[in-house]
This record gives sequence, C-alpha cells and structure tokens, in this order.
Amino acid sequence: MAEIARNPNLGGVRIGLIIPSVNATIEPEFARLAPEGFSFHAARVMLRETTPDDLRAMNAELSSAARLIASVNPRVVGYACTSGSFLDGAEGLARQMAEIGGITGCPVVATSAAMIDALRAVGVRRIALATPYLDVLNEIEKQYFESHGFTVVSVRGLGLSGAAIREVPPEAICRLVRSADRPDADGIFVSCTDFRAVETVALLEAELGKPVVTSNLATLWELLRACGHATRRDDLGRLFAS
Repeated sequence: MAEIARNPNLGGVRIGLIIPSVNATIEPEFARLAPEGFSFHAARVMLRETTPDDLRAMNAELSSAARLIASVNPRVVGYACTSGSFLDGAEGLARQMAEIGGITGCPVVATSAAMIDALRAVGVRRIALATPYLDVLNEIEKQYFESHGFTVVSVRGLGLSGAAIREVPPEAICRLVRSADRPDADGIFVSCTDFRAVETVALLEAELGKPVVTSNLATLWELLRACGHATRRDDLGRLFAS
C-alpha cells in the first residue's frame, strides 16, 4: 500500500533569508548543506552592483524585505549579505538587525556578525582576507575586522561587482585564497555570500593547514546555533567539525 512521500524539510524549522537580488549561490548551498528538518525561505532586495552606493540603496529596502519574510513565520531570519552588513560598521549593522527584528519578531543573524563569531570560534585572530570585491569594499571590510580586534595580514580581491561574482568557479577561488595566505595568518576568511567558496574549504584547509571560513558557512553555522541546533560536518572545515 502506497504511503505519503513526506519531505523531511517541510513541517520543521523555517529559516528566513534576506538576500541581494543577484545572489544565485546561497540558496542552493544552504539547501544542500543544512540538516534535515530545516527549510530556507528567501526575500530579495534589489542589488545591481556591489558598490557602496548600490549597497546603501539596497539596505534602504531591508524593511520591505523583512515584512515579506515575516509572512512565513520564521524561527530566525538571516540578513545574508556580507558587504551590505559590514558597510557602515558595527553601529550600522546593529541598526539593521534591530530593524529586521522589530518587524519579524524573531532573532536576527547577519553575515558580518556571524563571521566574527565564527572566526573567534576556530581561534583565528590574524586573518588573510580573500574577496571578490572592488578595492573600496576590501578596505571597508579590513577596517570592520580591525574594529573587532582582528589583525588583517593580507587582502586579495578580484575587483568584481554584481552578477560577475557568482560566475567565479571554485578553481579560481582556490587560486585567490592561496595568493591571500601568509605564514603569519592563522586563518583565512573568504568573503561574500554569492561566492562559491564553500566547495573549496575542505581542500584548502588540508592544503594550507589552517582554518578557512566563508561567508555562507559562517552564516549557516550562526543560523543553526540560533535555532539551538549544533551540526557536526567534517567535510565543511574546522568550523563545523568543532
């Protein structure tokens, strides 16, 4: 006798995401990586180019996206844009999280806060920073890390913006990370939620012998923690192995 073919990810924990409109990476990555019992539901905010002006215009629409994502009654909401959440420093990030939380009525995780927690969790204090960004954003991100007590020993960016970021293959990201690494870096952060860096982490950690944390891994790790769930995955690097 046939039975109902239940989807294990429906009827469980709903997680809301607010993501830039161009992002084509984070949703398939989270769907693949998350444990059973979690579903992800995204609202998008318009972003054409990854520049300070366009990011600030995107951030001005966060309240509209928060009202939309509140409709699914999420357990937690993630603002999953690295540059959009570090752009105006810790104070700007706190305002964003308070705005989203006030509308959705649930805990809020932002990528730029999650990356700080994740790097501290794996014992990284001296960072090699690898990004797809323009130099202006690399400098802002460096300052953001330094304002939280980290030392950024090197920065390497690809000078990309907008939809071009999602088209970078993992092989090119590996080359970027290798070029960013320095002997005095005790870990590497690979920035941007639309960058296919998750696929490179196991390889790079084995090769370089130090933690490699990405925007999407840090965001997912923090979202699951906010739901009271700890996931151990040895294939996702030291962050999820701890």
